[in-house]
Amino acid sequence: MNKYPKPTNELERIKALKKYAIMDSLPEEEYDAITKLASFICGTPISLVSLLDEERQWFKSTVGIDASETPREISFCQHAIMGDDVYEITNTLEDATFVDNPLVTGDPNIRFYAGAPIKDENGFNLGTLCVIDTVPRELSKQQKESLQLLSNQVVSLLKLRNKNSVLETAQKEFLNFVALSKDLVCIANIDGNFYKVNPAFTAVLGYDVSELEGESFFKFLHPDDHEKTILEVEKLSNGQESISFENRFYCKNGDLVFLSWNSSPDPVTGNLYCIARDMTADKKQQEKLFNLTTDLTAILNSAEFSIIATDIDGTIKQFNKGAEKLLGYEASEVIGLQYPYKFHVDSEVKSNADTLSKEYDLSIENPFETFVYKAKTLKAANSQEWNYVNSNGKAFPVQLSMTAIHSETGETIGYLGIAKDITKEKEAEVNLIRNKLLLDESQRIAKIGSWKYDVRSKELIWSKGHYLIFELEDLPASELNAAYRNRIHPEDLVMLDQLEDNFAKSNEDFKINYRILLPDGRMKYILEIGSAFTDGDQNVIGMQGNIQDVTDIKIAQDKIADKAKEINDIRAALDEAAIVNISDETGVLTYVNDKFCNISQYSETELLGQRLYSNDLGTEASILVRKIWLYIINGKTWKGELQQLAKDGSLYWVETTIVPFIDNTGKPYQYVAISFDITAKKMAETKLTDALINLEKNNKELDQFAYVVSHDLKAPLRAINNLAEWIVEDMPEMPDDVRKNLGLLRGRILRMENLINGVLDYSRIGRTKIEKESIDLNELVGHIVESLVPPDNYKVVISDLPIILNAKILLYQVFSNLISNAVKYNDKELGLISCTYDSLEEFHQFTIADNGPGIEGDYHDKVFGVFQTIEARDKKESTGIGLSIVKKIIDEGGGAIHIDTNEHGGASFIFTVPK
Repeated sequence: MNKYPKPTNELERIKALKKYAIMDSLPEEEYDAITKLASFICGTPISLVSLLDEERQWFKSTVGIDASETPREISFCQHAIMGDDVYEITNTLEDATFVDNPLVTGDPNIRFYAGAPIKDENGFNLGTLCVIDTVPRELSKQQKESLQLLSNQVVSLLKLRNKNSVLETAQKEFLNFVALSKDLVCIANIDGNFYKVNPAFTAVLGYDVSELEGESFFKFLHPDDHEKTILEVEKLSNGQESISFENRFYCKNGDLVFLSWNSSPDPVTGNLYCIARDMTADKKQQEKLFNLTTDLTAILNSAEFSIIATDIDGTIKQFNKGAEKLLGYEASEVIGLQYPYKFHVDSEVKSNADTLSKEYDLSIENPFETFVYKAKTLKAANSQEWNYVNSNGKAFPVQLSMTAIHSETGETIGYLGIAKDITKEKEAEVNLIRNKLLLDESQRIAKIGSWKYDVRSKELIWSKGHYLIFELEDLPASELNAAYRNRIHPEDLVMLDQLEDNFAKSNEDFKINYRILLPDGRMKYILEIGSAFTDGDQNVIGMQGNIQDVTDIKIAQDKIADKAKEINDIRAALDEAAIVNISDETGVLTYVNDKFCNISQYSETELLGQRLYSNDLGTEASILVRKIWLYIINGKTWKGELQQLAKDGSLYWVETTIVPFIDNTGKPYQYVAISFDITAKKMAETKLTDALINLEKNNKELDQFAYVVSHDLKAPLRAINNLAEWIVEDMPEMPDDVRKNLGLLRGRILRMENLINGVLDYSRIGRTKIEKESIDLNELVGHIVESLVPPDNYKVVISDLPIILNAKILLYQVFSNLISNAVKYNDKELGLISCTYDSLEEFHQFTIADNGPGIEGDYHDKVFGVFQTIEARDKKESTGIGLSIVKKIIDEGGGAIHIDTNEHGGASFIFTVPK
């Protein structure tokens, strides 16, 4: 036999079969009637309602056999459920599928089989309605249709069975629910009598069910609630579908219970289906809660804090007086609104929402969630600073604590927000921060730091100023002491350790100076003071104190010490070199040195306490003294010369400087006079004055003499020169040698006149003051060149010369003499002359150079002497006084002149003129 087939939806088919819960159920007449009818219509001895599960075919109803089931693998019905039509085998012995089937070869000796699939409403073939015979045969068309109709009837029975099963289950569950319900469930008729009551009536009222059923519920109702109850029931008579009301029932023991009713009528019978709940405990709890709420509200309203209560969704339920006062809203305005309403700054709420979202890796969209998330997740109050915004739009800081409100079962039923205005605290905090910053800045400016050391915890604390002085970053307390010791100068560590040991024994205040070394080699000087601090029992538990960076002070002290030594040295030097006295603001001497005593011939004892100046010097001296005092009492330093009277009556001169020392009010409190003895100088000046007077007299006499000499010497020369000219005129045909001699005579006369003029010019240099003026040297030298240099045989180069301030006539003499000599002594066919300029730091430097024969080095200084010439006067006409005039002009003007040999072999005259 071949293996039996399976539908493609086998698993779903099995589930559908089990849903009907029919397998192994008891026989039922409805199914037996169908099998009998099928047997009768088809004329077969055997008829079955066969259902197939995983391993068997089970018979719900049978006709003609006593078996209840057979294995599925030998089942004919297994093949029938593979299709939708009647499955028919007219002769099993001729069918290869069933010829060796045990049901064919053995009892019941099946020779004919026809089965109609039992198809449920979802299309699953659950089994078959089949007919069987022991002899071959074939069903008519009408028989097959009848068999199919009967199969459909089986399906209807299964559907009905399923509905009945669900209904029975629901009814049982309902009855169990009613029986087990703590609520009172009843059915009352239209007369108000209890028809059915559940056990909860007994539990609540104390009556047995038999004492209640058939009785009017008005029998148990509080008299005061009769009318109200009747009015409620009448609503149902007027067509209202349901009613809800409360009333009071008497218990068997006489107690009253509060019942909350819900009732609906049966539109057919008019019976009332009622459910009541015992609200007695709730009423007492409500009363208790009302009293508690009243008390709590009073407490909350008396609190200065803002207290806002919400439900779990953020709807405001409570808004105390403190909240009204803080936010400026009436409770009636905000109760029922959604928190945070207008109480918070939107940007702050969003910022906190973003922070929470990042912190807990979630997305917070609901603003209310921002306030309660931590209280909800952490199961504890969450306190945080926020900004509230009152009804006027003013924002202010608050400390808001948000707490979850829980029911008796631990369920979160709302949230409570308690806020305190911390404006003053924030202002105090800001002031504290400002004060700390001010303290830190003050310590930084003053170079001061503070410290505290707890001997119990070994904890060392420094202020910011202390860190700045030691040039350290903030360090943990455990590392600070080591860093501190590392900065201390090695030579001072022992001293500090000894100080700490002594302090531990005596607890006395201390003051110490030490040094610290910085990594870059700099050293600071530190002044430290400290004292003990105690606990409540006056036990010493540590040290505290201040440090100060006194490096600048130490440096200043050293400088002061050095300066004091310097002043003492200067004072000693002054005592050795100068006459020193000090007087108070009234002019009374308070100090004199030895030189003052020596020159005045008074002892120190005689001088101290006396006024320095008296009227014994005469009226003129007294006037000068008064002028000096009027000058120095105004804080001005006076310098001048004074004539003093010595003890023996002699007079001496001093050059004095009187310096007023000024106090904080700007007035002199003492005067220091430093003087030098200039008596010898004054005597020399007197002599010099006399000598100058005599010199002036002699100069005038010399000028007069020079004029007389010049006149007396030039007169004969002019006469001789005139006589020579007359002879030449009177003897036009005189011999050549005579004419030559007369020419020599006239030349010697001209030389003699020039010599006399030169001597006079030389003698006047320096004795006549000539005013300086602005001179364009390019113009000045150009005029000299035009007048002295022959244009045909000379080339003159003049560089860019400056405009200077000087005596024009003197510079003209200098340039004209030097250029005239360059022309006079040049021995070349083409003479070259250059005039160049160099600007020195303090001088104008000029160079007159030529390409002439030059001047030997031995003559470089000699040629500047009076009457000095290099060549014989017979060869070159020269007075020998020109260069001496040049040198005297330059020397008198503060410059200098010298000679160099230039690159052409000629001479270079280089001279300077002060700027």
